[in-house]
Amino acid sequence: MAAKLPAFHKKFPLLVTGGLLALQPMAASSVLAAEQFNCQASATGGWACAPRVSAQPLPPRPQHTASSVSTAAPAQAGQPAAPGERVAVEQIAPRSADFSHLDWVPRDKLSPAQLAEAGPYCAGAYIEPLRPGMNDDTAQQDAPIFLSAKASRYEQEQDKAVLAGDVVLRQGSMQIEAEEASLQRSENLGVLTGNVKLRDKGALVVGDRAELQLDSGEAQIDNAEYVLHQGHVRGTAKNVKRQEDAIIRLKDGTYTRCEPGDNAWHVRGNNIKLNPATGFGTATNVTLRVKDIPVFYTPYIYFPIDDRRQSGFLAPSFSSSSDTGFSLQTPYYFNLAPNYDATLYPHYMAKRGLLMEGEFRYLTRSSEGQLGGAWLNDKEDERKLQSEYADQRWMYSWQHKTGLDQRLLAEVDYTDISDPYYFQDLDTGLGIDKPAFLDQRGTLTWRGDSYTARLNAHAYEMATIADVTPYNRLPQLTLNGKMPFATGAFDLGYAAEFVRFDRNLRDGLFTDEDGNTSPWLDSRITGLNRANGDRVHFEPGISLPLNWSWGYLKPTLKLLATQYDLSLDQQGKAQMLAANEKFNSSPSRELALYSIDSGLYFDRDTSLFGSSFRQTLEPRAMYLYVPHEKQDDIPIFDSGESSFSYGSLWRENRFSGKDRIGDENRLSLGATSRWIEANGFERQRFSFGQAFHFADRKVQLRGIDYRLRDDARTSTSPYAMEYLYRFNRDWRVNLDLTQERSLGQTRAGSLMFHYQPQDNLNKVVNFGYRYRNDAVVYNSTTGTWQQGGDYTDPVTGEVIKDYYKIQQHDASVIWPMVPQWNAIARWQYDYNRSRTLEAFGGFEYDSCCWKLRLINRYWVDYNEYSLSTARNEDADRGIFLQIVLKGLGGVVGNKVESFLDQGIQGYREREDQAF
Repeated sequence: MAAKLPAFHKKFPLLVTGGLLALQPMAASSVLAAEQFNCQASATGGWACAPRVSAQPLPPRPQHTASSVSTAAPAQAGQPAAPGERVAVEQIAPRSADFSHLDWVPRDKLSPAQLAEAGPYCAGAYIEPLRPGMNDDTAQQDAPIFLSAKASRYEQEQDKAVLAGDVVLRQGSMQIEAEEASLQRSENLGVLTGNVKLRDKGALVVGDRAELQLDSGEAQIDNAEYVLHQGHVRGTAKNVKRQEDAIIRLKDGTYTRCEPGDNAWHVRGNNIKLNPATGFGTATNVTLRVKDIPVFYTPYIYFPIDDRRQSGFLAPSFSSSSDTGFSLQTPYYFNLAPNYDATLYPHYMAKRGLLMEGEFRYLTRSSEGQLGGAWLNDKEDERKLQSEYADQRWMYSWQHKTGLDQRLLAEVDYTDISDPYYFQDLDTGLGIDKPAFLDQRGTLTWRGDSYTARLNAHAYEMATIADVTPYNRLPQLTLNGKMPFATGAFDLGYAAEFVRFDRNLRDGLFTDEDGNTSPWLDSRITGLNRANGDRVHFEPGISLPLNWSWGYLKPTLKLLATQYDLSLDQQGKAQMLAANEKFNSSPSRELALYSIDSGLYFDRDTSLFGSSFRQTLEPRAMYLYVPHEKQDDIPIFDSGESSFSYGSLWRENRFSGKDRIGDENRLSLGATSRWIEANGFERQRFSFGQAFHFADRKVQLRGIDYRLRDDARTSTSPYAMEYLYRFNRDWRVNLDLTQERSLGQTRAGSLMFHYQPQDNLNKVVNFGYRYRNDAVVYNSTTGTWQQGGDYTDPVTGEVIKDYYKIQQHDASVIWPMVPQWNAIARWQYDYNRSRTLEAFGGFEYDSCCWKLRLINRYWVDYNEYSLSTARNEDADRGIFLQIVLKGLGGVVGNKVESFLDQGIQGYREREDQAF
């Protein structure tokens, strides 16, 4: 067995080792490996040591080589070494051909947990073996040193101890292994030779020779290879120096994340510093080499070696397009604290200039949020004639949530931009949604024991010129809850709201990019639609919920009372007068709502395709009565007509918002059946229903006459159907359909198919088909509401037939073709206008250390240069190349990520699980 010396603090090991050897008889110049000593302090303050007698047989002596530091002459085979002779040691083994000297473990030998951490295309992983002290956090200066070897001797004249055969030196979390070691007491220096290995907290350095400073832990290894296990990083160096603070410095070193034996790419620098404590490295005079061919040079680089956050430059990205010209973005990340950070995105565009964009993120015990901003002095002047354009372009945003206490919640979602074309011309890296109307909202919510109160201020910033100005809610106060006292079997509830609707309509003329003028779309808003005002709504109700194991019954009675206080400009009043309409500044509405909702529950054990299920049958019936009251003198602030579906059968109001309450006298009948496995997994679900009307639906949005709507006068609703089937937990199909039997047409339908197995997220298949021809929409060119129909271009006068009809399919796939090669494709087609909205196809090559994508893409781009929708839509094409060096990030083509993420359901899940 190896001789293990006692643990001592720094500077003691050499003294004690030399003392132990010096106590031997002068004729003996070597100490047997199995001979151990008991040491204790003597009366004089020195060490008193005596050999420990062992009953175990002595192990065979190691055989030295001729080049060994402890060899004088080779011993004859089978003969013991004479006194004064040096012991021979066996030949030093070369570094392994299977890279096991780098802790490399082939894939077929990894455990399930290790496989989950390894990349899908990696042939193995670096696995740090368990060893004593590997998680020791003791400071280096306070940590004892442990030594072991097969044989050792002391050279008194040189004050040097020599260890041979499986030498192991451990101090704190650091451990060094070698075939031989020479320990110089006076200099606290250790020289190790032969298969040297230095380990320290997830780092391994292998070399031919090492020098170790025992009092500080500094070490230098020549002709070295290194591995950082957690970062899956390896490299080589002329020499590697491990500093006292565990920082590793490489002279003439390389860095790569590729597997051993594969240098598809690597970074080479003359001075590389790796800091396992921070997870980042730096290098000077760096060349990026692909297959040993230099492709990029930088005098300095800062790069991650694991997934921890650290201040420094992120991977740059560059591209070229007709809008921006050559584009280069070099993000810089600020790791300010564990709970807040910031990122700066300098973005140079040859045609536009330097866009400075940044964000600050924070997280506390009770709040979270992010601040963002951007500024650009735009050199591109193609929009200089357009209305509301500004060449000093800026954007700022704030998203915030905080729990002020257990009941009070504050939220902010505020974004502002310099001009409505900002997001059409400029991309953002801040993760901000880019709708036509940007939210500027602040909300306070109080949660009581039996109620919820909310104060909301919600405005909008226009990010479009091709739509009308929306209403702001400044302010909005809501109160919803139940009575706090016991009411027996009855539920007494209430809902109350006060809201102020206000907007400033654009007037005058709009100027397009060519200097041509036309009226703003707001000018087409006429009559009562131009009104602003306050709305107070109160909705008390009482219900009697009766529940049993086999069904339920719930009668409900509500009072719906609404009061308005309106204001209307002179233009609106004149238009109402010309149309023989009378303006009422204080309209009101009081209605009663009666409903009876009921359902039954049946179940049975059955089988389907040879599998056992619990099948349910859940019939449902609901009667709803709301009397008709004329509401034409009320403007439309926030109401719209909801699309019909199976869920519409059970709604109390077919309109959203409070400006319209639909008159109803109907009976809705439906049923749902489920197939549920014993483990609770719902295999399939089918719902079917229809409503029977006993009166016409006379209440409509402004501009729509119910007498001209066939579906407002029929005695039955369309058939509504929903179907879901899960082939397994990874493969499902959804079908929604509304079929108008009395009118002989399909009003709406959708079919969605998604496949992505959990055990192989690399496989993705999506198919979707949507059809809708019953949408009630606001036509901005006429200023009225209409059901489907045509659209007249406000500039060219072109009539686009069935403009609001939706008939589209969307198919996408990511599929492995051969190992490491995947096909990627998407096709989105609009049947209504016979055009492709987006199509792309290409391939992806993925390996353990790099990835390449080549995509050919066609899409319909939308840039508002006029009020004409047809002129704003323009087909665009591009070939996109993306190269990702794993461990360095995207080198080129990072824009590919954005349209793949938006266009293919399941893409983000696939990327998140990939190494």
